[in-house]
Amino acid sequence: MTDISGLGEPLYTPPNAVIDIVFVHGLGGHRINSWTFQPTDEFPKKIFWPKDLLPKVCNNARILSFGYDSRFVDFFPIFSRKTLPVGTTVDDHGSALLQSLAGLRSTTSSSDRPIIFIAHSLGGLVVASALARNHGVKESGKQLVDSTFGIVFLGTPFEGSAKAGWGRAALRYVSLVASTKKDGVKDLEERSQKLIEINSAFSKLLKDRDRDRMRQPLEVACFFEEYPTFVAGKDIGIIVPKSSAGSLAGIDPVPISANHAGLSKFAGTFTNGYVMVSKLIVEWINSLGDALTETTGAVKSSPV
Repeated sequence: MTDISGLGEPLYTPPNAVIDIVFVHGLGGHRINSWTFQPTDEFPKKIFWPKDLLPKVCNNARILSFGYDSRFVDFFPIFSRKTLPVGTTVDDHGSALLQSLAGLRSTTSSSDRPIIFIAHSLGGLVVASALARNHGVKESGKQLVDSTFGIVFLGTPFEGSAKAGWGRAALRYVSLVASTKKDGVKDLEERSQKLIEINSAFSKLLKDRDRDRMRQPLEVACFFEEYPTFVAGKDIGIIVPKSSAGSLAGIDPVPISANHAGLSKFAGTFTNGYVMVSKLIVEWINSLGDALTETTGAVKSSPV
């Protein structure tokens, strides 16, 4: 379970699994640590909530966590592909996510199982890239996209089509990973062209799914942080503000009482973040209806 890259061992695999829940971390993150609350004087227990808490209310879900090399350059790359080694771009990570999932689902006879993604920060753009790209003749990729039922975005920026907006977003992330701003705003704006394309393609995917009567619309929820982030005692403010987290058309963002990192780490079932996110996931699973229970005999998930 300590592997950095890929899916690793499932965090939870019930015999009656009818859905896959897949966690995807963000910038500078880790497939385990990004979702783990570390003990404090007030809350002395270490909590890895995808494994310690979520199975108690989603006992019919296989729970997975995907890891990848999440350096800053991967999310704000030079637009020319020639300047980056293969395997380091947002698109590459999205492709690796789909390939890992397709392989696991093929070998476990679960290729038709619905999927819910839970993505923190810029990991949401990895998921958006994976789902919104043209998969051409790759049937496994199209099948995974079609199987995706819902996505929870925890502090994922959707800055629209303006380079200036993405440039400002990049500066906020620079402050998280570097003590000095090595890139100028203009350079960061130019680097953001890839993210503008991802944002546009994902918005189109949502509209296409809404219009397709043969498939269910994608359920999407966006959460944002209420508290500022401090680095070395310095207040660097809100990393993903409400205006950014909620810029997907038709989706109202919901606040969580935490800073940016705290959006993905819950101290227990009492935190408002866990209550809202877990309740939403349970509602989504149950909304799939009797089709799941009739075909599998699985027991519905229980509310918090």
